[in-house]
Amino acid sequence: MEQMSEEVLLDRYQILDELGRGGFARVYKAFDARMERVVAIKQIPASSKTAPRALREARTVALLNHPNIVTLYEFEETEDYYYLIMEHLNGVVLADILDGGQLTPEQSIAVAIQICQALECAHLNNVIHRDIKPENLMLLPDGRIKVMDFGISRLKTSPPTREGDILGTLTYMSPEQAEGKLVDERTDIFSLGVVLYQVLTGESPFEAQTAGATIFKILNFDPPPPSELNKKVSRRLDTVVLKAIEKYPDDRFDTATEMRYKLERCLGPRVSPQKLLKPLARSGEMKRVEEIEIPPSGFEEFKERLWSFGEEHEEALKRVPCSLLVSLISWLVFKNLPWYPPSLSPVIPAILFLTVLLAPLVGVTLFMLSVVPPVLANHPPLGILLSLFLCIYWVTFVRQQPLVSLVPLVAPLMADLKLGLAFPVLMGVIFPPVSAGALAGLGCLSLELYDIISPAPTGVRFFGLASGHPVTALPQNGFASILDFFRIFAEQPHLLLQIALWIIVGMVVATLARRRYLSLDTLGILAGFALLVFGYSWLPSPLGMSPVPLDEIMQGLSLSLIIVLALLLIVPYRYLKERRRLRSHSELGGEEEQA
Repeated sequence: MEQMSEEVLLDRYQILDELGRGGFARVYKAFDARMERVVAIKQIPASSKTAPRALREARTVALLNHPNIVTLYEFEETEDYYYLIMEHLNGVVLADILDGGQLTPEQSIAVAIQICQALECAHLNNVIHRDIKPENLMLLPDGRIKVMDFGISRLKTSPPTREGDILGTLTYMSPEQAEGKLVDERTDIFSLGVVLYQVLTGESPFEAQTAGATIFKILNFDPPPPSELNKKVSRRLDTVVLKAIEKYPDDRFDTATEMRYKLERCLGPRVSPQKLLKPLARSGEMKRVEEIEIPPSGFEEFKERLWSFGEEHEEALKRVPCSLLVSLISWLVFKNLPWYPPSLSPVIPAILFLTVLLAPLVGVTLFMLSVVPPVLANHPPLGILLSLFLCIYWVTFVRQQPLVSLVPLVAPLMADLKLGLAFPVLMGVIFPPVSAGALAGLGCLSLELYDIISPAPTGVRFFGLASGHPVTALPQNGFASILDFFRIFAEQPHLLLQIALWIIVGMVVATLARRRYLSLDTLGILAGFALLVFGYSWLPSPLGMSPVPLDEIMQGLSLSLIIVLALLLIVPYRYLKERRRLRSHSELGGEEEQA
């Protein structure tokens, strides 16, 4: 019989320390003299009760080779004991980390994604873990999560557990597992959902004082969304967690892969889960970010929730206003350039609204096709030019970003509200430099074209300020040829210079504001408006025109400047700073790995 007072096991493993003991096994840290490596040895007494579990764990872990699953080196058997020789994990058990409270949402997602990856490998090999819980999850110094203890796992091809037998840790069991029913991969997904709920909120959703009360909660209690306990949890993440812990397996994710895809969308495409957790593993005290930060104020918290709402419903918040914009523009075109039968004029905008809302690319394409005939019928040369431009625009821009391609149409509407000069600055605040410059230039062009083709023009709004610098607009009898259209721009080059000015403003603002710091955003906005003042007061002189009076410029700029600066009040800079910090940790971890 093996005596633990001996220094060597199995003639090759020198015992260094006892790592822990459970109901039927002990785990030791040992040195493998033959392979010259440190290992972990699980020693299980040989008996009719423990033999199936030991053999089951050895066989199932031997099937699995994955960075997020503990590696089994060897299985040894003596008269008195079974020995599982496994890799030694030098890390921190997730349960110990949770003693300090919940993790950040980003860290929680990173943990869950790696568990999903481990479960994908296990389920692919027909292995169901059946005991996913914080005590069986370890965070390593390199940021990896390791899934351990496959002692009660089951092969799908093996005979099922007898009806009524309950195996696992009660708090993390799925309803079907708690009732002793046959389980499949979705029981692991439920357990993972419970773990994710706990790391997000610091509370286990089904924990109770007695086993009976716990089972009752698992079967009947619907826990509140994690966001009610942790305001930083997004609604999108709420949906993922609550779907994972649905009572009925058919209502959960079908696979761990499906759940991982949803979690990766919550985390973002450029963040590595392992790199994100590396700073946490590297910290000796495992301090959470919230413990060293000043709690957000009520207004700051409102801004963070508003921003999160915008990110979660980004697609809907794009589609609805774009659908309204398309229907409004089409209605104005049909009203001012009659061509369709009067009965169809209000119907087509409604159809376009629904089409853009449901299928943006189809809707925007139909919108472009619908406005060409009225323009072509009323002004044939302009209609030909519009057709050519829209074909090029569709190929280069619309088919890739149909909703964003509609943004330039906002410029004429903002000009009617005396806010036209805010357009290039807003493009710089919202979009990256190249896109901001392109959209600002196209917006300026759309403003000028809007005034040129207007049936009763008051003159094209040079610089979008007033009619003090009118230009020759559309002749009353329309263009005789396409050359007449180009002649307007050739004879009045300040229209082209205005487009160039808006492009420069958009790109300068975007370059300064792309990091999302309050100081840089403010600087970018002020620099953009300063460029507009300089351009509008200086450009007319080289062209032989009298400069626009400064008071007229400021009158057109002041309201736009106030509105754009006011928009900064709703930007959650604290939240964005934290997200940058997490992303920088992720990138730092990657550089260290490469080094």
